[in-house]
Amino acid sequence: MGVSWCRMDGKPQDNDELRPSDSGARGCEGEAKAAQPAPPPQPASWDPTDVRGCDAELLVIAAIQAFVPTGLKRYLQRKAKVTGFRCFEYEPHDDGGFRIGVPSHALTIDTELKDHWKSMLKEKDICESKAVLIKVIGRNALAQVFAGDGDKSKLRMVEVVEVEDD
Repeated sequence: MGVSWCRMDGKPQDNDELRPSDSGARGCEGEAKAAQPAPPPQPASWDPTDVRGCDAELLVIAAIQAFVPTGLKRYLQRKAKVTGFRCFEYEPHDDGGFRIGVPSHALTIDTELKDHWKSMLKEKDICESKAVLIKVIGRNALAQVFAGDGDKSKLRMVEVVEVEDD
């Protein structure tokens, strides 16, 4: 069994040593390395969006990013492993709203807001259709949902105010 050596594509130095070239674009045997794809461009603007028209899966990911960021990797790994069912529970309301529960992260996203929360949102000039109640262990908050460049496939949540819930 022989040893395979990579050829050096560099130029000789003053002391006759060969150094690898700075490009790093070639591996052994002259094979081109796969180039890393450029990350997608960031949205130019984040616009408030109606939560009732958003995809439930994307809302869950946005909520985890905002309120349980350490659990995002675990959620995505679990989601990749399961087939035939979702990693969350979806319960529709009669008014078109919903309640999403993510048991693995003790997280709940709810569109049903109490009247005194609605007045808090109104004071901050936020439409109630663009906000949700987020419940996570030890914390309840109202959050506003934003879409990147108006595209509802790019969502993020921002906490508006922490609230008390029964």
